[in-house]
Amino acid sequence: MKNLKLFFAVILLIAGTGFSQEVVDTVGSCSLFNSSTEVFHSTVVNDDYYIYISLPDDYENSMRTYPVLYVLDGDVTFGMAASIARYLQIGEAIPELIIVGIGYGKTDESQGNKRVRDYSPFTERVIDIINGKSKFLEFMKNELLPYVESSYRTKTGENTLSGYSLSGLFAFYTFLTEPGLFKHYIVGSPYLAVNNFKIFDVQEETFNKTEDIDASIFISVGSEESEEKYFNPIDEMVTRIEDKGYKSLKMETKVFDGGTHLLCPPEVLSYGLVSVFGK
Repeated sequence: MKNLKLFFAVILLIAGTGFSQEVVDTVGSCSLFNSSTEVFHSTVVNDDYYIYISLPDDYENSMRTYPVLYVLDGDVTFGMAASIARYLQIGEAIPELIIVGIGYGKTDESQGNKRVRDYSPFTERVIDIINGKSKFLEFMKNELLPYVESSYRTKTGENTLSGYSLSGLFAFYTFLTEPGLFKHYIVGSPYLAVNNFKIFDVQEETFNKTEDIDASIFISVGSEESEEKYFNPIDEMVTRIEDKGYKSLKMETKVFDGGTHLLCPPEVLSYGLVSVFGK
């Protein structure tokens, strides 16, 4: 009953005037409660990103620090992630979070081209690589995360990265090459087939040189997704991780019954958040 009253209180707040965090280069406000939009220029990628920020309800009235959830494909996933997280917080299934969506400010063809540039870490274009690593990963590591941590009250060592499909590939690539950059990973239907399944070479290299990975990862796929593109490669990757048996790695996997590629994203976030933040 207490949670039900809290739910209706949240709905009333959402229906009221939105909160806009005062930031440099603010270009507008999201319609979501306690949310704002910023434009962030990356000198590494030499491009602008739209950064969507959602703060906990009591952020301005407390001195607490909060875990941060970074969601890729933020132009379409940010609102979904913020709303799902709010529901789960009402039920006390997950802690309050700062949510950061990384996007391009549009969903046209140019966004698709930028997704390929940023989320495909095995591009043959040398211009997109720095010392063997993607520029987008360097942007996340050396520009975006330090900015968020210096601008907001974040909980040290409690960052989560969420990606789906092509951005799921990038999330998995980050897990393998920079496992300590995030504490938790939510990886939905990663498109592992890019560049003739190059990610498996990265996996073998990581397994050969890494004794342990202290992180949690949630990996999922829909039962109705292409076996060749998604189901079988993901199943193979999960099997390899299980066989490796990292002592400190917490891994949960899930097959969404009846799930197609475009049906599963909300379920991935819902189950993934509960998985990585569950007690």
